[in-house]
Amino acid sequence: MPRLHASITGHARGGSVAAVALACAAGAIFWLPAAEVGRGWFPAPLDDVYIHFDFARSLGSGHPFEWIPGQGYSSGETSPLYALILATGWLLGFRGRALGVWAAIVAVLSVASLLRTVRGLVRPCPPWLAWLLALLPLSIGIVDWALFSGMEVAVFAAAIGRALEALDRVRANDRAGPTRASREWRLGAWGGALVLLRPEAVVIVAVLAVIAARGAGRRSGLAAIARTSIAGAIATLAVLTSNLLATGDARSAGAQLKLLSSNPYLSEVDRARVFVENLVTFWVKVVRGELAAVPALIVVVPVLALIGLVRREHRAVAGACILSALGWILLVSWNGNAPHHNFRYYAPALVLVCVSASLGIATIARLRRGTPVAALLGAGTIAIGAPKIPGQVKHFRSASANIRDQHIEVGERIARLPADAKVLLGDAGAIPYVSGRTAVDALGLGGYRRVPFARAAVHGEAATIELIERLEPTERPTHFALYPNWFNTLTSRFGEEIDRVTIEGNVICGGATKAIYRADWSALGSGPGVSRSPTVIDELDVADVIDEGAHAYAPPLPHGGWTTLDVLTDASGARRFDGGRTIPDGKGETFVVKNGTSGPVLVRVRIDAGARGIVLRTSRATATKELLLEPVRDGVWRSAVATLDGVEAGEVVTLEARGGEYRNYHVWIERAAAVAR
Repeated sequence: MPRLHASITGHARGGSVAAVALACAAGAIFWLPAAEVGRGWFPAPLDDVYIHFDFARSLGSGHPFEWIPGQGYSSGETSPLYALILATGWLLGFRGRALGVWAAIVAVLSVASLLRTVRGLVRPCPPWLAWLLALLPLSIGIVDWALFSGMEVAVFAAAIGRALEALDRVRANDRAGPTRASREWRLGAWGGALVLLRPEAVVIVAVLAVIAARGAGRRSGLAAIARTSIAGAIATLAVLTSNLLATGDARSAGAQLKLLSSNPYLSEVDRARVFVENLVTFWVKVVRGELAAVPALIVVVPVLALIGLVRREHRAVAGACILSALGWILLVSWNGNAPHHNFRYYAPALVLVCVSASLGIATIARLRRGTPVAALLGAGTIAIGAPKIPGQVKHFRSASANIRDQHIEVGERIARLPADAKVLLGDAGAIPYVSGRTAVDALGLGGYRRVPFARAAVHGEAATIELIERLEPTERPTHFALYPNWFNTLTSRFGEEIDRVTIEGNVICGGATKAIYRADWSALGSGPGVSRSPTVIDELDVADVIDEGAHAYAPPLPHGGWTTLDVLTDASGARRFDGGRTIPDGKGETFVVKNGTSGPVLVRVRIDAGARGIVLRTSRATATKELLLEPVRDGVWRSAVATLDGVEAGEVVTLEARGGEYRNYHVWIERAAAVAR
């Protein structure tokens, strides 16, 4: 027995070493050509890698769930478990540039774990064939790109493998070892890990739970589902609850920013169209473009995946792979960014299909004289995908060069600014990580004191600037590091360019040029948009998502209500910014009055010079009132007014455009005796 135990232990150790060696070799194929362009930084082809680094640094510094220490909770980290793994490296001394090395070590160990898992799942077959089949997921260049990018994909793939391994043990017929219930709990634990690595994993957990419950017997089916899904459910609820309590919105910042359902200017038809376009793009550019060097052979992997369903001992795992892959593809296609970042969002689905294809080849190996056929199929399947790898290696190198030459370079230049500089940026990764400067993310992936920048970002620049106006003047960004093509109005009206970085051969950045600006907020008010005039009863600052929410404001979305902004002279003679929304002819906007009064009131609406006619009605009186439009004065804010016999708290006010569109920037409800503004 000791000799047998030693033999098994030695075999396992040898398998681990081989898996790590193979994973290292696969990673080196991508990292070595890109090492030169990193110029001292470990090559990373995505700025999002550094977002994970930011959260890991904060966690390692004793500020969990913060993008930058001291700025408060952020829901921008959608992979908290990966941040924890990276933070472990930070605590071990892998800091600054070295954190990229730690991410690479984690990727190698994760890919090695995946290889060993697949090797075990395809049993029983000759060891050499098992190793060949384990390499099948690595034969797809776009998967390798994601696995070795520094993102959470490698750890997530390893967790998928372990979850499939746990499912296989749950469905095993043997009665030796742990009870079925304990195996189900183990599967559930891996489900919880999956959700903490990627929130979309709920679809995988659901599939695993249902398949695990099959064959459990009538009395234990529901219990099996509970045991295998409760950890994932608890993890999901914990994240959603934390987000809600800390930010007021259960959705993560990424969901608020990227999901099609979060885009206020898309109709349901538009969302369905973009969803289908994402699926078609995935099919054309990934399935047809990357799965096989010969287009006619793209069916090989899917067919082999289906063959994995033939044998009973592989059916549960193969079925879980196929159903999870389909569910994953459908779910991530609801992400407006799904076709970007080299389709990294789809990589887990490709891994799942490849695992099922490996099981399919293993099924063929079980046939009489099937081993040679399986070997040919395994080698052939790898051969039809591998020719695409050099193209992905080249893309990896180019993307890593882009990130180094633009984002990291800008970060290094920002680091030379005064120590008290605060930077407004649109890429929340490398710039704050490299510069060490305080930052505000205009897109909201990095949190800043519960200010809902992610919710505002989808409405446009005006909504973002309205939130900056809410900040105390001493808290506003002193500089910008932005793409002029993304933030044209903000940079041109509120910034003075002092530096810029332009790259050639851009394949991954949001633009070829990122500029650095000195901020000028002199046109903004002195703080939160609440009137200090004693004559004002209620006030709605249009395009300010906080104020709009407080007044249940409803613009005519999706084909109206576009945000706009201007800087004009107010009654005091000062140049003042205000954001607003465009109301098309014949459409209206509504809001709920917060503070009412029984006396006569004046409703004053700040409008644009092109407004022709606006009518007002309230929920108390259906009769409409025509607003009196002030004459147009060049460079001066214009108003439209109407008098009402009082308003009540909770009363709904509707404004409609007549004779042409108008732009509403602000609404005041004042006592009728108020002096005209």
